[in-house]
Amino acid sequence: MLKDFYRIIFIFFILSSAAYAEISYREILEKPTDLELNLNFAKQEEKAGNLKNTIATLERLSMLYPSNTEIKLYLLSIVVKMDSPAKLTLLVQSIMSDPNTKSDTKKLVAELLEGENKLAEKSKWFAYMDLSYSQTEDSNYDNYSESGKRMIMGNFVDFNLGGLHKYDKSYKRGSALTVGKNIDDTSSLFFNLGLDITTLNKKETGESDIINASASYFKIIGKHYITPYVYILEPNYRGVADTSVYGLGLNNTYIHNEKRNFNYTGSVAHTKYKPNATFPDAKVSENDVYSFSIKDNINITNKNKYGKKLIWTQLKSAADVSEYNKIGFELSYAHILPFGTINLSNQISEKRYRDKNKAIVGLEDINNSMTRKDHQILSNISLKGQLNQLLPFRIVKSMNKKSNIFYDVSFTDIRTDSNIHNYTTQKDLLTLGLTKRLNFNGLFN
Repeated sequence: MLKDFYRIIFIFFILSSAAYAEISYREILEKPTDLELNLNFAKQEEKAGNLKNTIATLERLSMLYPSNTEIKLYLLSIVVKMDSPAKLTLLVQSIMSDPNTKSDTKKLVAELLEGENKLAEKSKWFAYMDLSYSQTEDSNYDNYSESGKRMIMGNFVDFNLGGLHKYDKSYKRGSALTVGKNIDDTSSLFFNLGLDITTLNKKETGESDIINASASYFKIIGKHYITPYVYILEPNYRGVADTSVYGLGLNNTYIHNEKRNFNYTGSVAHTKYKPNATFPDAKVSENDVYSFSIKDNINITNKNKYGKKLIWTQLKSAADVSEYNKIGFELSYAHILPFGTINLSNQISEKRYRDKNKAIVGLEDINNSMTRKDHQILSNISLKGQLNQLLPFRIVKSMNKKSNIFYDVSFTDIRTDSNIHNYTTQKDLLTLGLTKRLNFNGLFN
């Protein structure tokens, strides 16, 4: 599988063409000072008709880079399309009074004001839907131990008992509707509703239909970019008990300077199990998960950036044997290429469980060394962008005239070393995905 992944990456580099990858709103929240990233986001939103988002992005960049006349001119070209005379007047005054503004630039401003016809302001509401398909190859779906054996009541048995599968392939079809409202230049509301359907190649256990819904509020306060959110997940699993997951959290990015920012996240989620005839005792597995992270993001250049992230997670469960504390550290690196963005990350973590699992180690083994403790190394490489950036063929360009088809390829290696034999595992995941975005902004004009 690893050889296949490298082969795919090589093909991506050979077939690439000069363009920029799709930029998500989450990326902007994490990297609000990245000049190139934010400029490309502004162009993306302008093309989609989201002029309010374009203006908000350019205004923020103009404050961060006050001597950059090109940003102000780009902002002016957008503002003249909006029915906002006060904002237009202030911007023109700013450009004309700036000592760095050249005479040629002042002439361009005058020509722009004379030649452009003002358009009615677009609606503050916007909406789009993402239709996605992905395929994942899992080298160790049922988490075989590296020895091929597992412990039950203190005895070692072959892992392949019970119809377990080591390798499997999953297929995921998803749809996600996003509706947003720009309240003002510093705040927005977002509502999301989605459905993900996952099927497997070899068996049903693990297949699911998951309905998800969320709401979030974005607000800029000084140098803080704050997003509180709530969500709910309603999975329908085949072969296991169903659950309902309710969660809330807070994401905040603090802008230290144009080269550095800090991201803080905190969340809590409650998982409620639904007992059925097959799993009458499922309710004992109900749990609460508390998570916190802090990340230091550094922009080396406009195209190169790296991050350091500290992660803490705690799971509280009705079943004491499932409770754990986890702490981890992650290093990441991102590079913007002509055909997409490549991301590299490596995370090291330790997970300590509260109680011994007597069903595994046996009733006689009561020594503390058998309280489960896992050490994990998770490495990931991914490449994301627009499809016509990657495949510059005529047929692809004709399919993607609006630049709303995106690709995503990733490879993940997970290695876990545990003091309990069953949980010492290794697996590789190779995922290929496509997403089609449908823009519904015209409904609100």
